[in-house]
Amino acid sequence: MRTRAWVSALALYATLCVGSARAAVTEDNFNLHNTGDLIALCSAAQSDPLYTAATNFCHGFAVGVFRVLQEEDAARRSNHLFCLPNPPPTRSEAVASFTQWVNAKADRMALPAADGIAAFLADQYKCTRGR
Repeated sequence: MRTRAWVSALALYATLCVGSARAAVTEDNFNLHNTGDLIALCSAAQSDPLYTAATNFCHGFAVGVFRVLQEEDAARRSNHLFCLPNPPPTRSEAVASFTQWVNAKADRMALPAADGIAAFLADQYKCTRGR
């Protein structure tokens, strides 16, 4: 249990460190023109005046997209889009992983925000045969 708390704290710290190196969040980021805007919101520094709104928007949008994809995936009989590990990552761990995944390849920033989340889930949580 302590390890899980430590991993969560480390993931949050990594997200905040990425955020501190980024430009300030703008109100335009909330229009989510692409995944880059979502990453800007998810990576907001605590000192940013829009930090609370950005973080809440990031998590709310990510959870909403995840739930829709989860329902869509559950309706499939085969060829699932993603298969989460057991236990699944916490929301903060998932957001931190998503941020790192997007930042690893600049072209991912141009994806529509929901498509970026779908691509992340498909890439990071591949299903093994029979699932």
